[in-house]
Amino acid sequence: MGHIRLGTIPTTRKWQAVAQIVAGTGESGTGSQDLLTADIDSIAAETLNAARTGLSKAIDDIGLQYTFYLLTQVVLSTRTENWVEQLAPFGIQLPGDAGLIDLTAEVQASIDDFVTARGRPTDVSEMAQEAAGEAIAALIGPKANTLFGSGREELKLAVHDFSTKTGFARLSQEFFGRFMTRFLNFYLSRVTAAQTGQQRLPQIGDATTFNDALLRHCQQSALILHDYSGEWYSKTEFQHGINLENTSGFVAVAIKKLQAELSRQGTTT
Repeated sequence: MGHIRLGTIPTTRKWQAVAQIVAGTGESGTGSQDLLTADIDSIAAETLNAARTGLSKAIDDIGLQYTFYLLTQVVLSTRTENWVEQLAPFGIQLPGDAGLIDLTAEVQASIDDFVTARGRPTDVSEMAQEAAGEAIAALIGPKANTLFGSGREELKLAVHDFSTKTGFARLSQEFFGRFMTRFLNFYLSRVTAAQTGQQRLPQIGDATTFNDALLRHCQQSALILHDYSGEWYSKTEFQHGINLENTSGFVAVAIKKLQAELSRQGTTT
C-alpha cells in the first residue's frame, strides 16, 4: 500500500506535548483528552502544516478523484427512469431488494476495482473510500430508514434527495469533512510515531473524544465548500456534464480551500 511522506515535524512545545499524549508517554486520563480537544483547531492547523507535502500529493491521487466522481454519478443516476442502467458501467449492481448496505458495498467495490486496475490502493484512496462510505451512511441512511417498505426504488428516492444542487452541497461537505478528518488522523499518528520513536502507535482515532472533536471541526470547516460544491455541481452538469477530468480539477480546488480554512482557523486561536 502507498504511503504519505512525512513533512517537516513541528518542534513547538505544544506539539511536543500533543505527541507525548498521543504516544502514551505523557499525561494520561481525562485531563490529557481535554487538552487535545480544547485546542483542536490549532492542532489540526499544525498537523496540516507538517503534512503539506503529503496533502499536495493527495490532490493528485486518482483514487480520491474517482471516489468523488463516483458519488456524483450515483446521485445523478436517480434523475433517470432506470438508475440501475446508469450505474452498470461503474460495476454497480443493485437487486430489487437492495438496501443501503448493498449500495455502500457496491460503491466500495467499484472504487476497489478502479484503483486496482491502475496499480494498487494508496493510503489516500482508502481514506477517500472510507469517507465516501461514511458520508453515504450518515446522510442517505436516515432517509432510507424512514421510507415505508424497503427495496431498490425506495433506496433511489433516498439517494435522489442528494441529486439536487442543495443536496449535493451537503453530501460534498460531509465527504470532504470526513476525508480531511481521516487524513489528519492518519498523519498525526505517523508523524507522532516518528517523533517519539515509537515503533507501533495506536491510531489517534482510537481516542474517541479527540476523534469526535476532530470530525466536528473538519465538518464545520468544510462548510466553506458547501455553496461552492453546489454551484460547481449544478453548473458543470448543465453546461458540460460531469466527468472524471473536470471532477479532478474540482477536487484539487476543494482540498486547497479546506486546507486554507483549517490553517486560518488555527491562527485565530
